[in-house]
Amino acid sequence: MKNIVTVLLVGGILYSCTKNNSSKKETKADLKIEEESSVATAPLKADNDSEKDKKESTVSSAFSIKQIVESYLPLKNALTKDDSKTASSEAKKLYSVLKKQDISKLSPEVKDILESAAENAEHIGEKSDDIAHQREHLLSLSNDITDLIKEKGTDGLKLYQDFCPMYNNGKGGTWISESEEIVNPYEGQKMINCGSIKKVL
Repeated sequence: MKNIVTVLLVGGILYSCTKNNSSKKETKADLKIEEESSVATAPLKADNDSEKDKKESTVSSAFSIKQIVESYLPLKNALTKDDSKTASSEAKKLYSVLKKQDISKLSPEVKDILESAAENAEHIGEKSDDIAHQREHLLSLSNDITDLIKEKGTDGLKLYQDFCPMYNNGKGGTWISESEEIVNPYEGQKMINCGSIKKVL
């Protein structure tokens, strides 16, 4: 009888020990699998995020004449107020808009105009303390915008091409305006209403 009880006790102890060990092994194995899966997925997520960011930063927006003109107008308007600082910050915004345009389906002529416009916007952006220099580049930029409108239309915007006969040593200068009222960006507050509408676009 003693022998049977001893065997049962020993058997019970051995059974519980092996059960605990096997459950510990399973737990360790489960933890190991979880760690491996989290390590395996973490870099993939990071890689995917960085690839997504790269794609977003390099994706060009579809070409939009409306977007370009609407970015040009605040720059022009800042110069009507003799505000070179605002003109500079608006020029930087316009430069960014010009550089994001999708040029893949554009003609070589339009690509050249966009390149020239971006260069002029960049010059205006860099010279926040030199309004005369900004106005020189506004003249070239306005010609670029006019050329773009000739090639691509106005996309529903009602615009005016205005002309100041006094600017540029009497050679004159044109600009694009959203208003029938003459508000001169070349002479600013000195001769704010100098000029006339040359063309309705």
